[in-house]
Amino acid sequence: MPKEEKQAETYVLHRIYFSIVKILHLKYNVLNFYNVKSLLFNIFLISVLLYIFSGCSEEKKKEAKILSQDSSPDTSSLIIKYAVTGSGNGKITLTKKGNKVKLELDKIIDGVSNIETRFISNGWIYFYFTTETAVQPVKSRITKDQNYLKNFASLADADEIIARTRKNGNEIVAGFTCDIYEYLDGSRYSIYQGKYVLQASYDGIVMTATSLSFNVPIKNQDVEKPANVDFLELTIGPQ
Repeated sequence: MPKEEKQAETYVLHRIYFSIVKILHLKYNVLNFYNVKSLLFNIFLISVLLYIFSGCSEEKKKEAKILSQDSSPDTSSLIIKYAVTGSGNGKITLTKKGNKVKLELDKIIDGVSNIETRFISNGWIYFYFTTETAVQPVKSRITKDQNYLKNFASLADADEIIARTRKNGNEIVAGFTCDIYEYLDGSRYSIYQGKYVLQASYDGIVMTATSLSFNVPIKNQDVEKPANVDFLELTIGPQ
């Protein structure tokens, strides 16, 4: 307990003690106007101090509760599957456990399926850069610039989308009622419960959730980048 609070509490207890003594004293003596006036003043003063002290305690309890809620770790686990249409063609599977995310991009090019895996953790995105001769594991720090909302990484960042866009109605996606958010450039996002991006459309590409599964038993290794792989850092890279 802080020193100032302890002193205030001690003072209140002392005042209560002396008031009790006065009451006992007055019980066996003749009451006069000044005794009563003094006693009433002491009782009023104690009531005010107790009210203030109690109010401060309640406020601190509320602050502690809010702080506890805000600092609690993210323990959610879920899987969202998307169908990619429009100028794109394929599927996306987003797997999330806590603050770690894995994106599996199934791109269909000329009828051929090409699967690319990306891992998102602590502000970094890890992926594999493919050339004609080799596959290079690389990592890039996620930059939330003006193009961030058009990156796949934003599918796991509903907070950032909501902060930059304007709410405009609602719609049902995959059986869930979502709020619609629109950006100045025409980009459009449907978000469920302010947390889960179930549809995103921009530059002719539309990603629509086909299923959303909560509380899925996900192992850490399912969402973490391979520990035995050395990812080369890029200053600027795709997200």
